[in-house]
Amino acid sequence: MKIIVIGSANMDMVMETSRIPNRGETIHGEKFFLSSGGKGANQAVACAKMGADTWLLGKVGDDLFGKSLVESLTGYGVKSDFIAVEKGTTSGVAVITVCEGDNAIILDGGANKKVTPAYIRQFEAELLAADAVLLQLEIPLESVYETVRLVKGKVPIFLNPAPAMPIDEDILQGLDYFVPNEHEVALYTGCEIHDVADALTALDLLRAKGIRYPLITLGDKGVAYYNGTHNVHKEGRKVTAVDTTAAGDTFAGTLAAMICSGKGIDEAVDLAQQAASIAVTRPGAQPSIPAISELS
Repeated sequence: MKIIVIGSANMDMVMETSRIPNRGETIHGEKFFLSSGGKGANQAVACAKMGADTWLLGKVGDDLFGKSLVESLTGYGVKSDFIAVEKGTTSGVAVITVCEGDNAIILDGGANKKVTPAYIRQFEAELLAADAVLLQLEIPLESVYETVRLVKGKVPIFLNPAPAMPIDEDILQGLDYFVPNEHEVALYTGCEIHDVADALTALDLLRAKGIRYPLITLGDKGVAYYNGTHNVHKEGRKVTAVDTTAAGDTFAGTLAAMICSGKGIDEAVDLAQQAASIAVTRPGAQPSIPAISELS
């Protein structure tokens, strides 16, 4: 199975704090570390760790971070043939503050902002030969649109709309898999998620937009999704979260890999939930994502 992930690669600069600082305030942190991240790269690593032949299509800068990001991806088995080095540009950087297992993030897209529609069109043949294309929103929105127009109806598309921003209705129409979280989904449905009933209502609203398989991740409350015949809610797994940074990426990448491997959506969701629940018990982004051998 061949999956092409189109998206971002960032260097995460992570520090733990006892609380999120107020505006103008300086507080002490601890346990600082650098970790390769970016939603696109994280999801590509998840796909690769789940056994898929995976390519990341994106860009890094011509700095030390760029070299490190590519080395990290290839170390996890992600193929880098479609990654370009953007001259005179810094790589994407995310400053992540971790507090009581949750996080707050400031992102500078850097070279990710140079992943243009023209760049993506260079790989049209490769995209059409893939078993799935996985997208997020840390590259220019017009590039996401271009990808959807190139492959919709020809190759299954998984879209994780994060960070959330408005998306044209014609792009959503006919989309295969749409995977927002409980906060992001309100932008696309107008439905605030307070409980499982709200999530099930939001699924119906997403399907009314022409999305074939909407899935809404609900944090420790689990996941709500449409399985082709009816809406389903699966309870969350009980774990102690250390760092939630890559949880959604782990879910999306695992889901795509499992469906491409031929598993039904119910089993794929079970495995994606399991992978995400393992990831949140470990610090960092890509290092926290489990291998397929860790799933039962």
